[in-house]
Amino acid sequence: MRRLTSCLASLVIAASVASTGAAQAQTKATALNDIQQNTVKGQTWDLFKKLVEERLPDEVTIEVSHGEALYDQKTMVQALQLGALQFISPVVGVYSGTFPKLSVLVLPYLMPSPEAIKEVMEDPELGGALFDDMRAKGIEPLGVWLNGPRDIGRTGSKPVLVPEDVKGLKIRVPPGRNYVDTFKLLGANVTTMSWGEVPTALRQGVIDAVEPVPHAWAASHMYETAKQITRTEYIWDFYIVATNKAWWDGLDPKVRDTLKAAMAEATKWNWENTAEENREARATMTAGGATIHELTPEQRKAWVTAVKPLWDTLGTELVGKDVMAKLIEITDKYR
Repeated sequence: MRRLTSCLASLVIAASVASTGAAQAQTKATALNDIQQNTVKGQTWDLFKKLVEERLPDEVTIEVSHGEALYDQKTMVQALQLGALQFISPVVGVYSGTFPKLSVLVLPYLMPSPEAIKEVMEDPELGGALFDDMRAKGIEPLGVWLNGPRDIGRTGSKPVLVPEDVKGLKIRVPPGRNYVDTFKLLGANVTTMSWGEVPTALRQGVIDAVEPVPHAWAASHMYETAKQITRTEYIWDFYIVATNKAWWDGLDPKVRDTLKAAMAEATKWNWENTAEENREARATMTAGGATIHELTPEQRKAWVTAVKPLWDTLGTELVGKDVMAKLIEITDKYR
């Protein structure tokens, strides 16, 4: 980690020196999209770039890096804090190593829909309780992009239909206590390897199961290896788009306002297109030979019952009883 910090710091210094010698009229910002470009998230970043460069053609250039060529899910938050990146948009779990409170937003079956996510994220009381730590450590949250419902799939012929089916499975989950503690509670063998390593690990039998959202299943072609996929939808996952706070605060107000407007427009497009992306992904997987299983109401109830204790234990530990009660009060309306 010390070596990473040193390397990142060197990059920041080099970038600063280079920009000093050049005309300073134009700002260059790098946005990291840590998954494939051929996803709604990748296309949302491309749209943001297009909007910004159309509106500020002589003032701002946005470079979008797709995949993990620059930084992976374990290093991107630190890269943003150090100013080596200006924008990132990982899932909540990627932030939670640095900001543990955020794990509460993706406790299993807590937020059952995009509408629940929207109300929680826009609540002013919860915003201060959850995001002040990010700002204090140099990160400014800008918005929320949808990802989708996380579905468990595995190799072999037996699907995962009830919580007991998870016991003993070697499953990869994103970093974050909400993911890890959920599957440990269910008796799985859990690993948090970086997303870029997952398809190969699945093919080689290093892991038995994964639990991404439908479009990630399809884009990665993992459904060709793990063909038994269940619509557990145990977490409605989303991305937090964030920027380096010092860089953001230092922008000319006109530039910052234009970036905000472009981000709002790109975010609207993202929300409108994510559901369709996931529907198309499921159709692609079925056509490609995967079997997608639907849970019965009784099976879904068994999942909720099995993992709900984490709301009281992990949820209260992360944010306290009052904030947890507020979260449940809001999300109960959408159950």
